[in-house]
Amino acid sequence: MSSPLPTDVLIIGSGAAGAAIAWRLSEQGVRVVCLEQGPWVLPAEHPHYSNEWEFELQRRWGRNPNVRQAPADFPISSTRVNPMLYNAVGGSTVHYNAHWPRLKPVDFRKGTEHGLEGSADWPISYEDLAPYYEQNDAIMGVSGIAGDPANPARSPRQTPPLPFGIHGRRIAEAFERLGWHWWPADNAIITEDYDGRVACVHCGSCRNGCPRGSLATVTWTYWPRALRNGVELRTHARVEQITLDEQGRANGAVYINLRTGERQQQRASLVVLCANGLGTPRLLLLSANAEHPDGLANSSGLVGRYLMHHAYAENTMIFSEPIDGFTGAYGAPILSQEFYDTDVERGFVNGFTFQIGRGMTASPAALGLPWGAAHRDAFAQLFNHEIWFSVQTEDLPIYDNFVALDRDHLDSSGLPGVTINWDVHPNDRKIIEFGVERARELADAAGALALETTGVADPSPAWHLLGTCRMGNDPTTSVTDADHQAWDVPNLYICDGSSFVTGGSVNPTSTIGALALRCADRILARA
Repeated sequence: MSSPLPTDVLIIGSGAAGAAIAWRLSEQGVRVVCLEQGPWVLPAEHPHYSNEWEFELQRRWGRNPNVRQAPADFPISSTRVNPMLYNAVGGSTVHYNAHWPRLKPVDFRKGTEHGLEGSADWPISYEDLAPYYEQNDAIMGVSGIAGDPANPARSPRQTPPLPFGIHGRRIAEAFERLGWHWWPADNAIITEDYDGRVACVHCGSCRNGCPRGSLATVTWTYWPRALRNGVELRTHARVEQITLDEQGRANGAVYINLRTGERQQQRASLVVLCANGLGTPRLLLLSANAEHPDGLANSSGLVGRYLMHHAYAENTMIFSEPIDGFTGAYGAPILSQEFYDTDVERGFVNGFTFQIGRGMTASPAALGLPWGAAHRDAFAQLFNHEIWFSVQTEDLPIYDNFVALDRDHLDSSGLPGVTINWDVHPNDRKIIEFGVERARELADAAGALALETTGVADPSPAWHLLGTCRMGNDPTTSVTDADHQAWDVPNLYICDGSSFVTGGSVNPTSTIGALALRCADRILARA
């Protein structure tokens, strides 16, 4: 087993957190090596350039790694959850939708607010994270408009909001009729040229990646900066174990070169684990040893526990007339947080966000309809007549919703995959049912012909993988401290979606990036 030269900091995972930490540390002259088990994804490899577009969406660009089955993926076993993640440089920012809301101040103190089933206060506040939200926005590039009265004041966005289009204006008018709050949504999609990147051309294929860089993936934002600073990024490097020295301190990792099959050991003075809400607990459990028989950093027994991914109801309004829902960036033009906050008179705690998206482009619309003599008529009634939107709820962090190793299903290197045990909590089911009723009111106010809804989606779309290595102030009830350092293993930091204590009812990527910049600063302060 070969051993490259030691480095100051080893980062495992190159997604939203790993990239931001690599950049921030390298700005201060820290020597950084980052290991990523997937490849670089080049612009020409995106499905936009393929003659087999529809097939590519089910193959390399499938959202579920069980469908994709790339060499860098690991199997995920679950009958109730449909996970989305991408193992490559940039992680899941390679093909996310770039919706960019922030958590609210109340989201950091849910233990104080209601304290129901696993909910706890974060060890930090919104105010602690606010400057890092601002810094992350500036690097990623955000479209939107300041002044939303439902959220704390913040700086002007880097570019104007996405155009509403006919369908956006129609939904905004419906919110006005109902007297419900709405606001132009923030999206990490630039509507004007910014920081060397070109403006969005509104092709509508955002969820399949953006080969132009108009949608902010960290491959276009943080990684060019980090590489210029001298960070070494090794791809096709699957970590199988985090190693410890004789004093029990993290001192590197053993990884497999997926091209050659060779095992290598990278030594480092400090290790930062950023492998997402499934990959991070998986690696900690794989790193069990005589001193840590239940997995690294797991004396609390909470590694893999409290999995959250936002319970959803997906909805489609159908209109009799063309609505132009398919035109424009897939990023959400509008959101409403009218029902975000807890109102105990509704019979549940927490709430939801209405996230108004777009309609389908032609190919996905056609593929979703039955074939045969009636196909053309069905297509004519659906395509350009529908708008997708979600009821995105905050799901409670439940101890029995967890990730564990699955030794019956192995990755391409023979390492165990993961199994997900998850169910909808009755509180969260009530939120979704309440949200669907409000969706029907919104559809009526918009003059929709019909509303199609999944109700409580089953399997649940796990687009956001959160909470499985939560941070806290007590080593018996959390995996890391407020600075992301593992309680059990000095010099091991954990920072990604797994760090979340509660999930709010908004997309998490802007918060992950802000947490990462703060984590890097805490590493620098402690070092």
